[in-house]
Amino acid sequence: MNTKMLKKEFQSILTLEERAKNFYDHYIEQVDDKAIKEKLTSIRDDEIAHIKVAKRLIDLVS
Repeated sequence: MNTKMLKKEFQSILTLEERAKNFYDHYIEQVDDKAIKEKLTSIRDDEIAHIKVAKRLIDLVS
């Protein structure tokens, strides 16, 4: 697989991770239960970390 293809794949991953983060952000605002909100926030924070990794991978192959 060449770097152009890798970059395209990493950009697709970035898009998915950003969509997941937005999904969790939306429901964090909607939920009143503290325990659920904390769990959703934790998962959302994982998505933020994934976004950073995807961006680093894109930079690596650019």
